[in-house]
Amino acid sequence: MKRAVVVIIALLVAAAPAWAQSRRYPPEPVDRDKEKAQHSKLWESATNPQRTPYGKLIFDAEQVMRDGTTVGAQEAVKKLDQAVQLLPDEPRGFRLRGDASLRLKDWTRCADDLAIAWKLELGAAAPRDPRAVRPPREPLDAKQVTELRRKLGLCQARAGRLADAERTLADAAVTGNATGEIWMRLGEVRIAMGKLEEAIAALESAAEQSDAPTALIRWLLAGAYDRARRPAESIEAVRRAMELDRTFSTLRNEQLPLLGAGEPDYLQGLAYIAADQPKPDYALIYFRYFLKVAKDSPWRRRAEEHLRDLKVSELPELVERQAGNAALDLAAARASVRKVMPAMRACVARTPFIIYEVKITKAGPRTPTSAFDRPRYSAPPELVSVLPIIGLPSTGDVPQADRDTVVRCIEPIASKITFPPIKEKDTYFRLSFAVVAP
Repeated sequence: MKRAVVVIIALLVAAAPAWAQSRRYPPEPVDRDKEKAQHSKLWESATNPQRTPYGKLIFDAEQVMRDGTTVGAQEAVKKLDQAVQLLPDEPRGFRLRGDASLRLKDWTRCADDLAIAWKLELGAAAPRDPRAVRPPREPLDAKQVTELRRKLGLCQARAGRLADAERTLADAAVTGNATGEIWMRLGEVRIAMGKLEEAIAALESAAEQSDAPTALIRWLLAGAYDRARRPAESIEAVRRAMELDRTFSTLRNEQLPLLGAGEPDYLQGLAYIAADQPKPDYALIYFRYFLKVAKDSPWRRRAEEHLRDLKVSELPELVERQAGNAALDLAAARASVRKVMPAMRACVARTPFIIYEVKITKAGPRTPTSAFDRPRYSAPPELVSVLPIIGLPSTGDVPQADRDTVVRCIEPIASKITFPPIKEKDTYFRLSFAVVAP
């Protein structure tokens, strides 16, 4: 009997800490979010055994995409292919695979996946059937919805589905969460569709947003105004764009190229026409290249108009002093260069997408080395050099031998150009100008 009593007392003593903890006052607060998440995981594991491997594939895909490389995106796509097969009703796998395809510039697959993700997300946001076995899923917040629509519109447009892209971006634009980029991309799509007035309205709305990519908006507006035959506004837009982007870097985004073949070249052509110091020779090769690559563009006729105007320009428009201390009448120098420009342009006919820069150094009389009654200054020797300075993508198709032939053709012509003689001793000037194919 005594032994039984001792055992009971021992059990009570051992259970006391747990009992005391359960009766602690005040009680520990309950983490409802943690409890809800644990319950959701238990529910999901019980109702669908595929959810655990699905979650592992999603996690692994997110990890390999973090490096931002093409290889990482390709590896992520492989994992997400497996994930969407496991749970084809879950939007996250499609959304991530769409993001990876966007990075890979696989526009069609990106558009397909993000459209599925959007449809499934709409289903998640709708009131659920209380009899449904599948656990409820938290819908995306407003910011996530806007971002999904933005990416979907981008991929639809670049996959050639302009009407779908316009609808996606227009729906996103009328919400209270639309960003400046949403409006800008809507304007870009409408330019590609030929809806210029609607495009201009969207782009002007984009320009009013504080989060808008201002330089690119101005470039797109320049193109829209030009094609709508509003040249003064186009010139103003170009000049405002160039204040922000003199290197044209926003036009050459390799990860997300502008809509339409040759569009950056068309806009750079406009820039060289509208610049404070116009360079019609530069503009000429950009419009020429646009016509080569933009076979189906609705703006070919407008580019042809620009090209006709440029071809009758008397070139070079610009002769620049690069160095030197000698007097130089640039107007007279330009007149001298223009006399032989047709012959030099004939040399370039075989390389129509390359601009050649010609540099000419001229020196005045030199003080004899025996003269000690005055200081002597070292002036460089007279020289003519010809160098290709700008070549559009097709330049790589031009054999080096053809470029060398052009240089050898131009040099003797340039060396015979006569300029007003330099009278001051030990002085010189170096000037430059461009030569392009006729």
